Amino acid sequence: MTKTLGLRIDVDTVAGAVHGLPVLSRMLRARRLNGTLLLPGGEDRTARAALRILVQPGYLAKLVKTSAFRIYGPSTLAGLFGIGPRRIIDAGPVLKDMLSAGDEVAGHGLVHTTWHNCHHRTPPGEVERQVTTAIANIEQVLETRVAGFGAPGWQAGFACFHALDRLGLAWGSDTRGRHPFLPVLHGYRFRTPQVPTTLPTLDELPGGLPPRKADIVALCQAIDQQEWPVYTAHAELEGRFYPHVLEELLDFCAGRRIQVVTISGLLARYLETNRLEPGEVLQAPLFNRPGLVATQA
Repeated sequence: MTKTLGLRIDVDTVAGAVHGLPVLSRMLRARRLNGTLLLPGGEDRTARAALRILVQPGYLAKLVKTSAFRIYGPSTLAGLFGIGPRRIIDAGPVLKDMLSAGDEVAGHGLVHTTWHNCHHRTPPGEVERQVTTAIANIEQVLETRVAGFGAPGWQAGFACFHALDRLGLAWGSDTRGRHPFLPVLHGYRFRTPQVPTTLPTLDELPGGLPPRKADIVALCQAIDQQEWPVYTAHAELEGRFYPHVLEELLDFCAGRRIQVVTISGLLARYLETNRLEPGEVLQAPLFNRPGLVATQA
């Protein structure tokens, strides 16, 4: 069976949608490939991410190491003063163009920064409201069916998984791990499969940003070695500043005859030869990422 790489593209800011997604769209169209777009359903409040400096140990060090001020600074300040679209889903025709070309769409929280900063302190009912509202907004504006959901920063727990079950989504990609599974928390088994991200993101690379050649080689090796690899690109990083990284990964896959597919495509391929088994979800540290993330045990 042909090996696959699941490709998800997180779009966390309006600037990423406006300036980064067209680059990634051209890259995918040139190779006749498709990926999964993860979109927040509410306003872009990226400027408030600075509050994480106060509540999350290690976050300031991450901002410095990943050159985040250079990457997010100007567009974030523009958003503070109300310049340009307030919601990512209103950011331009590129979203509908990508969906028309075969890319699929998934939810990525309501307000990305709020979810990232506050998820584990948010009441369960509010978590469900945010998931439900995000999905409804995306479907209304983009006139398409939302396939799944990916919690911002892989900050997920019982309330998030319960909301996905209630909405009947095809999958969640709220965890880090090794292969698709059915999440279990506090002894409760959820119905919605998890398709975890298995590879490090650019901001998790050992040497920080910009990516080194050795980091790209290591990513390619990991794709080759992992059984069900899933890579999360970001419109703000691969789309705006480091498109060569994703280009090299896609070219590597082409050379190795690894098929690049959407998250739904990878799950379908997995189910051709495997059964979904239950797996405990833990809150665990991840190399070069501050805080804890939902992780396949």
